[in-house]
Amino acid sequence: MAKVTAYVYDITQGMAAQMSLPLIGKKIDIVPHTGIAVFGKEYFFGGGPQTGIPGQSVPVPVAQVLELGQTSKTCEELETYIRNVLSLEHTEQKYDLLKHNCNHYADDVAKFLLDGRGLPSSIVNVAEEALSTPQGQSLKVMIENMERSMRSGGTSMNPFGSAAPPAVPAPLAAPDESSGELKVALAELAKNETEVRRTALQMLLKMTKNVEDNPSETKFRRIKMANPAFQKKVEAANGGVDVMMAAGWLPDTNEEGEDCWLLNDSSAMKQVSVRKILDDELKKLPAPVAPTPAPAAAPVASSGYGGPAGGLPGGFPNLPGGLPGGMANNPMMQQMMNNPAMMQQAQQMMQDPNMMAQVQQMMQNPQAMSQLQQMMGNGGLGGFGR
Repeated sequence: MAKVTAYVYDITQGMAAQMSLPLIGKKIDIVPHTGIAVFGKEYFFGGGPQTGIPGQSVPVPVAQVLELGQTSKTCEELETYIRNVLSLEHTEQKYDLLKHNCNHYADDVAKFLLDGRGLPSSIVNVAEEALSTPQGQSLKVMIENMERSMRSGGTSMNPFGSAAPPAVPAPLAAPDESSGELKVALAELAKNETEVRRTALQMLLKMTKNVEDNPSETKFRRIKMANPAFQKKVEAANGGVDVMMAAGWLPDTNEEGEDCWLLNDSSAMKQVSVRKILDDELKKLPAPVAPTPAPAAAPVASSGYGGPAGGLPGGFPNLPGGLPGGMANNPMMQQMMNNPAMMQQAQQMMQDPNMMAQVQQMMQNPQAMSQLQQMMGNGGLGGFGR
């Protein structure tokens, strides 16, 4: 389910509230122009069905934001309906300020999305109710001229093949970092500790690069607000969400009804320049401090063949007293210690209680030990030489 929102603009920018009473004898707070925001776009009438950035479809401030509900329709279904039905009914030739205007178009879009539930009548019928009197005719002419100028001078794309042909969009200039919202947001992010700032910029840069490399992939243009990595790296940093919004991400709801951040078509086209700015900002940070290596563990003294002197892996803890003098450096002993098969056999022998008893008895016999050391010193074991 996707959230459906109406953005209502006052095309008179406050003039109706000031001039309506003396002109027509009735107070009008606003003369509305309405767009329907859903799927990360705003759908509105401007010389024909058009789309724009939510909250920015016409060059006047938003006067009201109305939450209309949730829709089960898809973006593809809506745009097919606009192309096949609404673009034929709402054209420049059929436009009428009182009875067939931009608010009627927005009402039709809302009704399609919400199964017949449209905009409040106070918005749809305000022009007809206020300007149909003889006194309202003078204000009507002025408003028509203002709205015609606004619709013809808009910069939004028209993808639906309406009576007004879509203008070829000019190349998008890089965001003005010196005066734009991105600069303000980055300045707020800079108040964080260096590593918090670095982590946020790295994730924002990764998100931006994914969109730049895969502009048509929806999965890269939608981030769930409950995403743990996003919450930890961006949302937790002061100014992180501000940078995201300044880069063009807007809050929305996906088809499952989950809150998410969405990057619409227009903002996706700007991510090349956004990436450059984020990359430059990341390069300003000092290099990360390398972690201090843990001190090496001190060698453990051995009580048998397994110590540093003997070099036998695993050791022989059952053998008391250690190696007799001279044995550790004997070539045969070193050869045995470097032979895995012999080492395995030696360790198995050390696990045999009878064998260990014999070895211990021999090591406690000075005469036997003297003979063993003499043979080892000669490089062999009596007749068992080469």
